[in-house]
Amino acid sequence: MTPHFPAALAALLLASTAPLPSVLSLAPAPAAAQSAVTFENLGFKGAFGDVKIPRIVIEGTNATKAEVEALFDPAAKATVAQRLSRISARSISIPMIEIRQEVGDTNSVTIYKDTVLRNVQNGVIGEMLTPTMTTNAKVKDASKGKPAVDMDMTFVNMAIKGFDLPQVLRALFEKGQPNEPLKVVATEQLLGKMTMKIGPDVNVTIAGASMRDFKMRAMPTPLMDILAETKRNEAEKGPDWEKKNLAHASQMLTMFAMGTLEMNGLVGSAKEPGSDKPATFAMDKLAMSGGSMVPEKFTMQGFRVNASGSTVNLGEITFDGIDTSSLFAFMQKMDKLDGADSVDPAQFIPKIALIRFAGIDIDVPDKGSATQRVKAKLGLFETKMANHVGVIPANIAIALDRFQMDIPANTKEKGLQDILALGYKALDVSARYNQTWDEASKTLKLNELSVKAANMLSATAKADIGNVPRDLFNTNKAIAAVAALGVSARSVDVAITNDSLFEKLIEKQARETRRKPEDVRAELAAGATLMIPMMLGDHPAAKVLGPVLGKFVANPKNLKVTVTAKNGGLGATDFMAVSNPMDLLKKVDIQAAANE
Repeated sequence: MTPHFPAALAALLLASTAPLPSVLSLAPAPAAAQSAVTFENLGFKGAFGDVKIPRIVIEGTNATKAEVEALFDPAAKATVAQRLSRISARSISIPMIEIRQEVGDTNSVTIYKDTVLRNVQNGVIGEMLTPTMTTNAKVKDASKGKPAVDMDMTFVNMAIKGFDLPQVLRALFEKGQPNEPLKVVATEQLLGKMTMKIGPDVNVTIAGASMRDFKMRAMPTPLMDILAETKRNEAEKGPDWEKKNLAHASQMLTMFAMGTLEMNGLVGSAKEPGSDKPATFAMDKLAMSGGSMVPEKFTMQGFRVNASGSTVNLGEITFDGIDTSSLFAFMQKMDKLDGADSVDPAQFIPKIALIRFAGIDIDVPDKGSATQRVKAKLGLFETKMANHVGVIPANIAIALDRFQMDIPANTKEKGLQDILALGYKALDVSARYNQTWDEASKTLKLNELSVKAANMLSATAKADIGNVPRDLFNTNKAIAAVAALGVSARSVDVAITNDSLFEKLIEKQARETRRKPEDVRAELAAGATLMIPMMLGDHPAAKVLGPVLGKFVANPKNLKVTVTAKNGGLGATDFMAVSNPMDLLKKVDIQAAANE
């Protein structure tokens, strides 16, 4: 959100090629601390379009006549930023600024009214206020032969504080040093209200917005030169022009950063084709903080859409710990890469520490039925990632809480049909996944893999995996495959708790075979007790698993099974060395218990 930047640039005649104003009057003594300098009928063409300023009044300036006039002199030796840094004033009043722009198929007219700049010290504006800014844009649609679409925007009560205009100009027009640090160019920007109308059908209102600690820096190639070269590359389409422009884009993205950005109270409507009732949408809050123009943290709260009888509510969407440094570094080298073979797609993946979706509620019509609706809710989906090896996170924690969905009676999905056949009308599922990796011990632990389906069952698995080297997380598939050959499984624990699912499975089997549920249960229990020992042969676990599984089937409450590898672990070579899979049982110990 930088609506004031164009106004300030126009107001202080930042186009270095601007002609001198047609009328220039200096009140009475420019060197006096309380002198007033007035400029009238200013007009010039610059990088931001055609600018007209009927009048500027500078009060309380101690600048000399030569210093003030030098602002408008394209032949001056000092840069615009240097000239501006010599100007101080108590206030600068600009009753109106008109900017006309033509960009592609869009023609726009922007008008700032009653802008006041206060406490200007060496070009740094203490406070800039604009009560009203309006923009009218006409977007051509020549490809479809339709008339231009009008877009009208109004910004009310805009304010900016601590605006370092010389630093902005350096970033735009001057060469900076390599790796020059970012510098705050606006300590605070505020917007009272924004309204936007696109054609006759789209309306949007934002109650307010704010940005704090907006930063910029000068690059070895000035921003305006980068934009000019990008435009030339696109027009000429010379060798590797796309790579060059991608490298330029990465430079531009790293030129900016923000402290915080917050937008509140967005409300809008858009008329849908063929419908008399417009779709409506709203958002309570949008917040971003840290990072470059790609923020380190992004949060959206209270997003709602109502369209064509469908409603979607998103309580929260958050991305945190976003690190795009490797992406930008890679993009800046794109023009030097030789062929697609030198491109590693993993370099395009940013690191993200947290992804969260919460409070999702969906209610939409079922396309397969005129009477049915698809309804679903999600309490939370959250992914935490840490201990990155390159771009791959070695530590991962995923949580899914209360995914709830009514199952449509006429569903065509085979899995949902099977659940309906068991007598369930809805799903309520939660799940967890948590893994950690310790590089020193080369140990990867699956701390939790669990699923809980309400009124069905819950299951949990844990595992301890050894000899996991750093190369296992390498984005090179060949290197990772070699590393995987040495990985060994040490132990696996599985626990199941029944919550009526097994009873419903037995009841379904009984209905299909026209028998009593108790007869089916007895047959399955006896089968488990007898068949498991036959399958395991002389393995010590045969005498344990058979009776335990039989006990669980006869009265399904809970079941626990632990498999521990002998001799420190069971690896890929163990699997490849056996011709009969049952021989692997000789390499593990198995313990089991039921209904304890």
